[in-house]
Amino acid sequence: MLECRTGGFMSVGLVRSTAAAAAFAGLLIVSAAYAERQPALPSGSAADREQILAILSHWEDAWNSHDMAAFASVFHDDGVWILWTGDVWKGRRVIEEGHAAVHKTVFRNSTQRELLEELTFVGPDAAVVRFCSVLTGDERAPKDVIRSRKFLVVSRRQTVWKVSWGQNTRLRDGVADSECFTKLRERVH
Repeated sequence: MLECRTGGFMSVGLVRSTAAAAAFAGLLIVSAAYAERQPALPSGSAADREQILAILSHWEDAWNSHDMAAFASVFHDDGVWILWTGDVWKGRRVIEEGHAAVHKTVFRNSTQRELLEELTFVGPDAAVVRFCSVLTGDERAPKDVIRSRKFLVVSRRQTVWKVSWGQNTRLRDGVADSECFTKLRERVH
């Protein structure tokens, strides 16, 4: 038993439950105030989506015109590209130089087509992009259609969306075409 200042007595259980209720109410008030200050994660505006889709269009156009300066321009200066081989290229200059080298050799007659599979906004200035890609004209396998999935993390810096990080993953021959690849094959033939 505890003695109150007024001289009355309260049970320990009543004191504990009153204190717990007060603490819970305080937690609810603080949580509600915090939640009001936190913006909800955006789904991305139509303008944001349009700018990100323009990256894919620019990507395809630059590849097919073999303009690797234009291709690399979709990356931030500190962008990272992971090749299907597992090699990592860091920085827009390195990405441009690496692609320019292979476009003088095995990819000099290549054509690549891209199609968006998924675009997910993960914050007000960041999104994850997954797209399928088919490549023809690789001089190592000129008759083959090479399929790959590409993953990009795009971010907005100073109002401009560009690629921060990306990876190319080639699909094995035994992997069935998804709807995305079926649509792209129609564009190739």
